[in-house]
Amino acid sequence: MDYFFGFDNYLTQNVDWFYNFNHFILIVMVAAFIMGCYFMLSAKSEKGKKITKLVLAGVLFILEIGRIIYKYLLHVHNGGDASNFNWWWNISFQMCAIMTWTTIVTLILSAFLKKENKFLQLLYNILFGCALVGGFLTFMYPDCISNNYPILHFINIQTIITHSLLIFVPIYLIKTKDFKVEIKNFWIVYVGYVFIGSVALSASLISGNNFAYSLNLDLVDLGVSFPWHLPIIMIVTSAIALVFYGAFELAYYIKNRRKKKEGEIKLLEEKQKPEKTGLALYITSVVSAVLFGGLITLCTADLIGAPSTGLGILCLLGLIYMILMLVFAEHIKNYMNVKFEEKDKVKHIVFIVLTFIFALPVGIVYLIKYLEDFGFLKKNSV
Repeated sequence: MDYFFGFDNYLTQNVDWFYNFNHFILIVMVAAFIMGCYFMLSAKSEKGKKITKLVLAGVLFILEIGRIIYKYLLHVHNGGDASNFNWWWNISFQMCAIMTWTTIVTLILSAFLKKENKFLQLLYNILFGCALVGGFLTFMYPDCISNNYPILHFINIQTIITHSLLIFVPIYLIKTKDFKVEIKNFWIVYVGYVFIGSVALSASLISGNNFAYSLNLDLVDLGVSFPWHLPIIMIVTSAIALVFYGAFELAYYIKNRRKKKEGEIKLLEEKQKPEKTGLALYITSVVSAVLFGGLITLCTADLIGAPSTGLGILCLLGLIYMILMLVFAEHIKNYMNVKFEEKDKVKHIVFIVLTFIFALPVGIVYLIKYLEDFGFLKKNSV
């Protein structure tokens, strides 16, 4: 427990989390956590969904309050007291902190109100366009991960789980069909960012802290002064949100087009040809393996000394890949409900398993080939 909560449990050497193999491992951890939550939290009854939402809200509440308490106890441990503790900064009015409390409120309301409630639909779009994007950006540029504490320290675990849940909760609301992503509701995302900006800017002006870059975009120097940097921040974050909205809209379009072409009733009544589905699963397996291998190669560029020219940022695609694989797996799971002969079921299950199992080994093969080509390994030495 002292290892997990210790105030003086510092590393002998700081860890670099940016665009390297450590960053890649972080992305894999986050993706695995989101996948685990997606498959484990599968209650189908309304009572089960209600309990799940309240549990998620409770976990986020405990993590956020725990973070504040820990920061205060650390401050006291280092000789401070309540009078010189930066309450504003440690309570935090950053984008993700605001979205964490918004997510808690949304989950509680969603547990008791009807899903058609217009206010809830407003909140759902804000979570999808703002909270999910905030969590996404956190792992794209992981400056919130402490580089002088172990990864399994409370400070880092709290950060990783909280921001992972900001990504997961909107996905869970889509899974439970409480929320449908529609491009026509994209305007609500701007409402969300105005809400975040208003809270962050007000807190910044009162406290003197720079919450959510509301006073100054000190992440990068664009040569733009306050307040003209604010529209830039909104455009960038909204553009990322638009990509997510567009992806879902495209998926709906493809799905609806297929239904119109073949007929929904026909799809439910007729068997799909096993060899056709087997081919699709095989292609997905190959593409997954190549993509996984490519990401490993890119993300280890800094580690092995090859020039990365910033391409390490593509390791973030690992998170997108894992989420897409979730959707794929869920689709196949539903497909398996169609009655097949037992031997066909086994064959399709095997293909699904291979999709995941073969991704990592083939990625390692690509990495070894990369090391060989650059002279780090002798050919045929592995």
